[in-house]
Amino acid sequence: LVMKGLNRVVEGSNLHGLLVDVTRPKVAMKTEAYQGGGMMGEVTLEQGIEAMEMEITAKGYSAELLRQFGGTIAGKTVRYQGALQQDDEEGYSELVGEARGRFVETDRGSDKQAEGGESKFKFVPTYWKETLNGEELIEIDLLGQKFAVAGDDRLKGFRAALGL
Repeated sequence: LVMKGLNRVVEGSNLHGLLVDVTRPKVAMKTEAYQGGGMMGEVTLEQGIEAMEMEITAKGYSAELLRQFGGTIAGKTVRYQGALQQDDEEGYSELVGEARGRFVETDRGSDKQAEGGESKFKFVPTYWKETLNGEELIEIDLLGQKFAVAGDDRLKGFRAALGL
């Protein structure tokens, strides 16, 4: 599938036509190497999820994104939507990403006469959900202790054991 178009909505403001690039969050397991007494080799223990980051690049000066800077740890909502197409098919697939977090960095580049420039914004999500044509592929809620892959909530037993 090839990305044919994308759109981003930040706190209800539609940024269609302003986006140049969106970097969805890298999802990585936090792991630790372990080799106990009598084990002939090392194993990898899962210790949760690494911190996630997103980057949004807008064409020119983006006051709308700058107004969203800072705030609480999960105070801003960002929605990413892309139209994907396989070149040997007529229809499109819908890729949707939903995030909650805060903007923690901005790089508005340099100002040059007769050039539009670009503005970059780093967003640190505490929540990320990605769906393709309505099918949930992954959902991570760091504050709510949820980690689901293809609808399988892998922390359901963990929350129950903690009484959450």
